[in-house]
Amino acid sequence: MRIAAVWWPLVLVATPLPAQSDSARVGFVQAVRDATRRYAERATAANDGYRKIGPDFPSMGEHWISVPLVVSGTVDLLHPPILEYATLGGHPTLVGVAYAQLVRDGPPTTLLPAGPEAWHYHAGTVDVESFILGHAQAPTPPPGAGPRIAVLHAWVWLENPAGLFATNNWALPYARLGLAAPARDAEPSEATLAAALASGGESYLSTLIRMRHRPSSADSARIDSILTSHAAAIRNTLARGDDPSRGLQLTTAWQTLRAALDTACACGWATLGDLAAAKHSHQ
Repeated sequence: MRIAAVWWPLVLVATPLPAQSDSARVGFVQAVRDATRRYAERATAANDGYRKIGPDFPSMGEHWISVPLVVSGTVDLLHPPILEYATLGGHPTLVGVAYAQLVRDGPPTTLLPAGPEAWHYHAGTVDVESFILGHAQAPTPPPGAGPRIAVLHAWVWLENPAGLFATNNWALPYARLGLAAPARDAEPSEATLAAALASGGESYLSTLIRMRHRPSSADSARIDSILTSHAAAIRNTLARGDDPSRGLQLTTAWQTLRAALDTACACGWATLGDLAAAKHSHQ
């Protein structure tokens, strides 16, 4: 199996419509917001048949999936088959949606205002795909690759500095912590990964390490202790308030964590480096 502050007072994080988008994208965001506002509470999503599948990803949150919509064979922008939630300010919050379409030998065909390069592909079972190290755009499946699910994320409720349809939203760890996210590219910095750990990523990283390295019970206990202590230390640093050197402090914290894991189980660079790269083809 492959592996995959200031709190928001509202349930929905209604970020401004992307100024750089054309009118089609602006209209898309507004339409999807209007259609999904009712899912501010996960209980409403559950009543409509959505179910949580997989872990809480640091850069994507929880995936709540409607299987009937996934296998319907159509893509309806007003009825996204995937809702994405993350806990912000102590409350589960709708932060984005995703669309899915079964494809065979080419890119998805939809009327959504996103090109084929924005989609990524899943070919494994739900159990396997839930623990892929990082979701990212993958090349369009070659001829003969066989059926797979194409997925397109749309960050309509929490602005993504990497773009509306970027797969990973690395503003999410900062939002979980109640902090403003720095402007950046799609690839997360070491400071951002430290924020991901501090914002509740211990469990995800622990599972990722176990899946990749199969540590012994004793090593697993050491790993969990290291992750817990470093996450707490980072949270303590952030609790001191705004600091011009915060980025450097977070970067140093991530490098220290990686060194500690390498000392404990020789797994720091391989695992954390893979998470940082966040480029894994879903083949």
